[in-house]
Amino acid sequence: MLHVILGEDEFRAAEALRALKQGIDSDGSLATNTTVLPARGLTPQTLLQHAAAMPFLSPSRLVIVEGLLTTLGARRGVVEAWQQLVDFTPTMPESNHLVLLEPPRKRDDRTRGAAGSPLLAALRVFPNVTVTELNELKTWTRGGPSEVVRWLQDRAIERGLSIEPRAIEALTDLVGSNLRTLASELDKLAMYAGARAITAEDVRTLTPQAREERIFDLVDAVVEGRAADALRLLRRMREDGSESASHLFSLIARQLRMMVRAAELIEAHAAPEMISSATGARGYPLEKLSRQARAAGRTASEASLRAVEHSDHSVKTGRLDDDLALELLVVRLADLAPRGARARR
Repeated sequence: MLHVILGEDEFRAAEALRALKQGIDSDGSLATNTTVLPARGLTPQTLLQHAAAMPFLSPSRLVIVEGLLTTLGARRGVVEAWQQLVDFTPTMPESNHLVLLEPPRKRDDRTRGAAGSPLLAALRVFPNVTVTELNELKTWTRGGPSEVVRWLQDRAIERGLSIEPRAIEALTDLVGSNLRTLASELDKLAMYAGARAITAEDVRTLTPQAREERIFDLVDAVVEGRAADALRLLRRMREDGSESASHLFSLIARQLRMMVRAAELIEAHAAPEMISSATGARGYPLEKLSRQARAAGRTASEASLRAVEHSDHSVKTGRLDDDLALELLVVRLADLAPRGARARR
């Protein structure tokens, strides 16, 4: 069987490969029947020599090629050059598993990467070929839990862990979309909490990525339309390396999601307690959020959230690098902030 793993999300790609190994290693002999081949310099003949070899004293054989489709690219004649692999694939022994493990695209790569490979298009038509596309999960959404939050919820369930919603929110807020770190922190929190549910206080106690006060200042400056202040804070944090661009994207998006929700409830004349329950904000943060939501209104808050989505798309498609996209986003959000929000500093 041929397995193609397009690993835009490297952590989930590694987990997919690990799951495959566990699924076919019925007697513990797979390690002695596994071959890993580099893509550079690899020929169809060499690959087929390994992929066609029968397993030795084992029910399964595994051959892994790292970055073959990416290395070959979309140049003319690639399918013809690798026709031997195309012809071999539907006849591959059931005991054998060939994995094409593709790395994430580079930020400046405007092509579809391995997903747009003509060789992949020629291979995926066969019934014994599976293609797994693992795109990077988003830390924000227009409504409901984000992809990262859902992933963390599912991972906790898979491990039989109990974790409070506020703890999940706090953990994703602090760590962002780094799934490897999230998984590690979740395991650490589980050991700390023992049989009880993991709480937000546990996250604040154990997670090293404690949010500094200037993060709040940056988000406040953005949603209040203070572009100069926001840019100054942003550049300082990027220069000293205290916060990644993706983390800052997620923090801004989270604040805007809270503003949208608060604005919706304010329009419905909801009590402060209901706004607090829906957003998780209490005390002074709740007062500040309510003031910002009233001043901005639902329409402007939603427009700002759409601006974040547009900026994220620009980064994902390689039109802008992280830092430039973030600076342009800060200026755009400050421009979208209504005058009422700007006046309340």
